[in-house]
Amino acid sequence: APPGMFEAEALALAEISQTGCIRVPEAIACGSQNGTSWLVLECLDLISNGPASLLGEQLAALHSISDDGFGWSGDNFIGTTPQLNRRAENWTEFWRDCRLKPQLLMARDAGFGSPLLDRGERLLASMEQLMQDHQPAASLLHGDLWSGNKAYTNAGQPVIFDPASYYGDRETDIAMT
Repeated sequence: APPGMFEAEALALAEISQTGCIRVPEAIACGSQNGTSWLVLECLDLISNGPASLLGEQLAALHSISDDGFGWSGDNFIGTTPQLNRRAENWTEFWRDCRLKPQLLMARDAGFGSPLLDRGERLLASMEQLMQDHQPAASLLHGDLWSGNKAYTNAGQPVIFDPASYYGDRETDIAMT
């Protein structure tokens, strides 16, 4: 794991846990030694399927936790890819500068051609106009909520894990699912 990845995950798990909205495994310890990073989480007996409606209700409660701005207290990772979380006063600025622009730069560095890059630059330039009527609240997000990052206890309690948390538009968690 890249340096800091598991520490960022542990911080996000703690912040989600403190809300009391949805179950997360407790981060017991994390660190690195001799170039190997590690994270020890509470052992939970999990199953893959459970009441989706309860998961939805608990995610809605999580998304009701808000902040004055968008972003996070520090950068983190989505998978092993670094994720910028600079604070921003509005969603458009955050989404453009911390999500879309870094992806476009990674595409350029990976050798993607100018048609994609040109379209991406036009998209970045038009973000203010495209998003002018979209002013969402800065909601606490899981940040990487796909089917592999949620499960249920045997009693049917939803559990989410492997977060890439930040404060953003709640619809991004829903879109990720």
